[in-house]
Amino acid sequence: MGWMKPPEKAALIALSPDTARHLIGRAVAELPQLKQAMVNGRIIIAGSGTTRHVVKALLGEDPGHAPFTVGWIQGGEFAETPVKNRGPGSYLIEHSHVARGWPGSLLEQFEAGDIYIKSGNAIDAEGNVGVLLGSPVGGGIGSALPIIYARGAELIIPISLTKLIPSVSAAGGRLGQQRLSQATGARLGYMPIMAGFATVITELDAIRILYDLTATMVASGGAEDCEGATTLHVEGNTGKVEKLMKAIR
Repeated sequence: MGWMKPPEKAALIALSPDTARHLIGRAVAELPQLKQAMVNGRIIIAGSGTTRHVVKALLGEDPGHAPFTVGWIQGGEFAETPVKNRGPGSYLIEHSHVARGWPGSLLEQFEAGDIYIKSGNAIDAEGNVGVLLGSPVGGGIGSALPIIYARGAELIIPISLTKLIPSVSAAGGRLGQQRLSQATGARLGYMPIMAGFATVITELDAIRILYDLTATMVASGGAEDCEGATTLHVEGNTGKVEKLMKAIR
């Protein structure tokens, strides 16, 4: 009897924001270039609610949400975690040795193959990413990008489709801390990172990496713990769909 194609199945799933970030974090930790850099290179993981899940999957520890997320939008305001409540900083990994702190000295040693992991605040359908800037000198990403691009290191951006906007390029030039007369909280700048300049990992990529399934975003939003949820159509091998369903329940 000849080879038969494995049976396929389709499912509709709603991912709460936290579940989505968890899947994205696990997927980033499975990237082969990250595994290689863990042993033979350098990795910087900048703080955010999404990169927190990368740390959990990669290192098995939880840096916490508030201590690891410096900038945030809550209560209708743009603000930062007070200095006294912040953790010890970014994760700095060099040849499997893990430390915490400001990434400047490790960043200066970056070479091709080293990896900087940073989330974003916006993503559009073309894969362009936008990063809000609270620091007047561009913060960590402002320091990192010239070195990453000049030396051929890799920028990985884990980001949820809850941050989907129509166009990052349309936002270009509209923000700037000294160009805004008012804001609900801190006034912010904006840095675009165009598609192709980073490895972007969304829920769709995570499901492909972790389960070898094809996912399509079909709706967004919800209530209570699913405010900001992403609704996905998922299809592929029946066993793999079942494995995904068990993982998200």
